[in-house]
Amino acid sequence: MPDRHGPLRVARFLLEIDGVAKAGFSYCRLPETTTDVVEYREGNEPPTPRKLAGLNGYGPLELRSGVTTDSIALAEWRRLVEQGKVDEARRSIAVVLLDEEGTPAARWEFRNAWPATYEAPTLAADRSAVAIETLEIVSEGFERANGGGETDGGSRRGTETTETSAGKPETRPTRHEKPSKSKK
Repeated sequence: MPDRHGPLRVARFLLEIDGVAKAGFSYCRLPETTTDVVEYREGNEPPTPRKLAGLNGYGPLELRSGVTTDSIALAEWRRLVEQGKVDEARRSIAVVLLDEEGTPAARWEFRNAWPATYEAPTLAADRSAVAIETLEIVSEGFERANGGGETDGGSRRGTETTETSAGKPETRPTRHEKPSKSKK
């Protein structure tokens, strides 16, 4: 077991598609999640609108990998979408961040994910770079899940975990009071 001091490194990760691990990606940009803000005000209220929560949005997951003879599976996954078989292309996927020893430490799970964009590599005869293909995956939501390691599950500095009335944990920023000014 590694001696954990500080955050995990970004260099070791893998992708699971329907529970099957696919390693070998050189780059992974995890998406952002946002909630639209809907402003609402009734005529008898003060001239400041209320902020209501609107629809949740989930950005795309971007993956890049070197072209190999067996990397055709990702292009074939995209081909299902091009043929109009989106329901058949939907998968449960996860991005797993590994610790120094290769043990899963953090995990992001995506629901109903499918490849929206496939970008073939740029080829150039005057370069000796690796041919990189890019896959952009969209989903109907994702969440940070327990990675199974000791490095996950603790509360982050600046947040506290409480239990909601439904019995589910909720993480929210802690509120800090401003330090009082001491008089000299």
